[in-house]
Amino acid sequence: MASIVIVDGLDLASVRVFLSVVELGSVSKAARRSGMAQPSATARLQKLERQLGVALLDRGPSGSTVTPAGVRVAAACAALLEAAESLVDRADSLRDEQRHLPLAGTRHAIEHFLPRWVAATSLDEVRLHVTDTDTLQVTQAVRSGDAELGLADGPYAPIGLRSEILATEQLVVVVGSSHRWADQSRSVTVHELNAETLVLPRRGSGTRDVVEAALAGHESGVVGEHVEVDSLACARIAAINGEGVAFVPRCRVRQDLERGLLSEVSVRGLTLTQPVRVVWRGTRPSSVAARRLLDAMRSAPA
Repeated sequence: MASIVIVDGLDLASVRVFLSVVELGSVSKAARRSGMAQPSATARLQKLERQLGVALLDRGPSGSTVTPAGVRVAAACAALLEAAESLVDRADSLRDEQRHLPLAGTRHAIEHFLPRWVAATSLDEVRLHVTDTDTLQVTQAVRSGDAELGLADGPYAPIGLRSEILATEQLVVVVGSSHRWADQSRSVTVHELNAETLVLPRRGSGTRDVVEAALAGHESGVVGEHVEVDSLACARIAAINGEGVAFVPRCRVRQDLERGLLSEVSVRGLTLTQPVRVVWRGTRPSSVAARRLLDAMRSAPA
């Protein structure tokens, strides 16, 4: 069994010099390749021989040649260097993983909330890789491990994942200036709302889930004519263009309401509250960067 003292004392640079002698057939050439003076290379080789208790080189007036024992040891020396390089490569890979934080989120959460959370976090040299998608795909990305953290909006906590509500937003019902409800003072009923063309995000959107859940509490869910759009930005434009009644977070249309491009419609008995959640797998996120970002999210004002 190998002596721990000898193993701990092995110098990888000396092993590398020895392998260069085996390859090049010369101590002086091996020294030049290693960037050291020949006496230093000779001293390293002698120390390696003493540690191993094996003569690795035959030294003569015309130079040094590898002994038969040295030839047999060379394969183990090469394997040692290969294992050491594999260890360093693995550590480099782990450091790269620690510097890389994949996050999936809805576009609204990414644009409206994430910048201030990142600004409040000490992420050092971490590269934040952000994927913008809908709530359904956010949770799927976290489940599969493609994202370490997810930012989702919708009424339901994802099954099988940990999540926390970070903020709660009010969705407002809006119409464009050409709509007959624009600037009217009276509120409308849920039945009247369902009789209009509704502008809804595609299925998988947390905003759509909020709207359908709220309407289901009054009637039978979303009924009547509706059009699907890809994003809240598209819903806003559709409402401005008079294509129907849209449901968007107040913060996204505040200026449009002030400028008269959109009008808010009051719907009797309808509450549209949209939670914004952070989602992750396991008891806590695995990387330090993800935990730091989660702490910043928790401590930031809603």
